[in-house]
Amino acid sequence: MGRNISQFRAITVGLLVVNGPVLALLLGPLWAFVAAIENGEIDRSYNWIGLVVFISGFVLAWLWWAVSVPRWRIWAYANVQDTKALKQRAIEVGLTWPDGHVFGKTEIKSRELRDRERKLDR
Repeated sequence: MGRNISQFRAITVGLLVVNGPVLALLLGPLWAFVAAIENGEIDRSYNWIGLVVFISGFVLAWLWWAVSVPRWRIWAYANVQDTKALKQRAIEVGLTWPDGHVFGKTEIKSRELRDRERKLDR
């Protein structure tokens, strides 16, 4: 493999593979809960459960992001010419956080992935 895709394509894949599921995990459970209340499947007196549903979706979405973004980054770094420009664009579109940002430290990656990322980040 090697540096043969555009920055645009790498970002597009990241948005679809990383942020697409993030949005689905954030909004999907809440949407289903609201639909169940509106359809009468859940009584309105249980509205408070919506907060639990939202928090659960948020946690799942963050976990998905934390696991998937490092893997996307390694794939993208291995396949684009200019990793510095890719990094900047990924930050601009909300795919990743700037280096050293506190939220960036929540990424879940093995030592092997961390080493591969460092090696590819030139």
